[in-house]
Amino acid sequence: MIKRMLLLFNLCIFLVVIGKSQAYKFIYYLDENLVTVEKQKAVLIGKGNKENNLLKLDCFSAYTNALVISMHFKDSTLTVVEGAFRSYHVNGKPEQEGNYLNGFEEGTWYKWDTLARKVDSVFYKNGLPYIHATYTYNNKNGSLSYYSLKDSLPDIYRTISYNEDGIVESEVFFKGQKGLLKRYSETGVQSDSLFTREESEAVFPGGDEGWSNYLKRNLNPNVPVNKGAKAGIYKVIIRFIVTKDGTVTGVYAETYHGYGMEKEVIRIISKGPKWIPAVQYGRKVNAYRRQPVTFLVE
Repeated sequence: MIKRMLLLFNLCIFLVVIGKSQAYKFIYYLDENLVTVEKQKAVLIGKGNKENNLLKLDCFSAYTNALVISMHFKDSTLTVVEGAFRSYHVNGKPEQEGNYLNGFEEGTWYKWDTLARKVDSVFYKNGLPYIHATYTYNNKNGSLSYYSLKDSLPDIYRTISYNEDGIVESEVFFKGQKGLLKRYSETGVQSDSLFTREESEAVFPGGDEGWSNYLKRNLNPNVPVNKGAKAGIYKVIIRFIVTKDGTVTGVYAETYHGYGMEKEVIRIISKGPKWIPAVQYGRKVNAYRRQPVTFLVE
């Protein structure tokens, strides 16, 4: 009986010590850029503790208390980022993960979408990207539809496109500005030489500034408030196709926050002007576009 009591006593001491070691020692009130602000203006609440000679800072939403970012700094001044970094989507799934060395990205960084599918990976050295891979998925069954890889050291660029059944439809390989395009079909393989890697994404007329002004004029930010959404930061992501002539089609939501948010963003994108089409290998092409819009409910 005495042995059991001693064991229980030791276990309680152990749990108390563990509990104390996990307590936060530092509190920061931060804006969206991790700059310290007054408490009433804070978008994020940073809670810190010492970990392996670094300050580990967990940043929580000031509105929902959900974990948004977990990162490390060299000291409590939050001047130099160092060590592991991870950010999270609104649904709690990982959004981005990587490592910092002396304030610069180092090693491989990963990004995932809200369904926990890898969409991006970049290899950094002293903050400079050297190898970049992207992944795009099929809308219907979630299978991989497009893969690209850029390696800056040997100046290599490669892309692979897949159909809904996961079968390769086309493949591109560049060395410098000279490349080869292969298209696969039931009748065989068709090859075509390429002489430029010029590429650009589809963009809204006027770029980011034009898009921001369009939102201010047309988006109704009170939609989620009027429908009873709780206080918080909601990042809506809408996906659509911009055709060769700039027409927007196939608009649908990747997020499902509700309260009319996705519907409102779909409305303004669908009724908006034509976009500037994407360019691939010097030619205008149809291209998917993922457009984020953030609602802040106070």
